Amino acid sequence: MEPDANDRAWIRARYRPLVELCAERGEDPGPWAERVAAGALPGPSYELDGEGLYPPGWFGLVDEAGSVAALRAHFEERFALAADATGAVAGPDELDEAWEEYLSGAWGRVLFDPTPESAVQANRLAGSIAELLDAPAPGDPHWCRRLAARTAALAALLREGCAADRANGEPHPWDLWVAAPRRDYADVIADPDAGRAPE
Repeated sequence: MEPDANDRAWIRARYRPLVELCAERGEDPGPWAERVAAGALPGPSYELDGEGLYPPGWFGLVDEAGSVAALRAHFEERFALAADATGAVAGPDELDEAWEEYLSGAWGRVLFDPTPESAVQANRLAGSIAELLDAPAPGDPHWCRRLAARTAALAALLREGCAADRANGEPHPWDLWVAAPRRDYADVIADPDAGRAPE
């Protein structure tokens, strides 16, 4: 599905062509485009009219790594440290999957800050929200506060996306773990004591 006028405006307002990102740094976009084509750097998060569009912070991780050659090792180290801090698994398979998602440009579509730390934290929060929703207790203020806190924290990490992001029929993370809980438990999220039985 091609993005409609609203989606196009939404995307253009949030993402930039590589040539513009390079111009801000005084760099030739040609070598960077070649590295993207070679799979050494993340691809565009969106394409409009044959032009790739990238998140504003696209250069951030490679700058912090120090070079394109050092990027993957830097990425894996940060992902593993973030996973260790949250008790998540970061074995070879998980690192490969995360790297592939990063290179695909998908993180730039979903995350405000497409970094290993944001991705790990978003996955942790989504998992925690799923656990809360699997055992709903809207009459328990503690459950309500946990749900409210986790959806708020995840909302700070995730982009809402546009209609084109949902064209493949797969649920968007924002819809699953932020919008749906806020809709289904609107009253108790706004007021954790709302569903509490009188003593």
